[in-house]
Amino acid sequence: MMMKQIFLPIVVICTFCLTVLPANAGKSDDRKLTAYPNPIDRGAVLTVEMPLGEHGEVTVVLYNTVGKVIHTQKTTNKSVEFKVPDISGIYLLRILEKQKVLAVEKIVVRE
Repeated sequence: MMMKQIFLPIVVICTFCLTVLPANAGKSDDRKLTAYPNPIDRGAVLTVEMPLGEHGEVTVVLYNTVGKVIHTQKTTNKSVEFKVPDISGIYLLRILEKQKVLAVEKIVVRE
């Protein structure tokens, strides 16, 4: 007796998908994000110089590759400093103003 094989499709849903655009896409140069040093050593201090929107308060958010928030900081300053994770890898830094993305930067944390 011959068995018929049935193949079921597998659906994968991305729970954290981002569209990454250049930080200054359609904007003037004063909206550019600068993060240094990049690449950076594990556990070192990252300096972020960023644009400020019309209201002056922005949120700096660092995500890992699976979308987990690693660091969040609200500020009205044009620059902030914080320690990067002790785990090497690629991270995504976003600058938000009232849920609007002002800038995006890839951060590489190395061994």
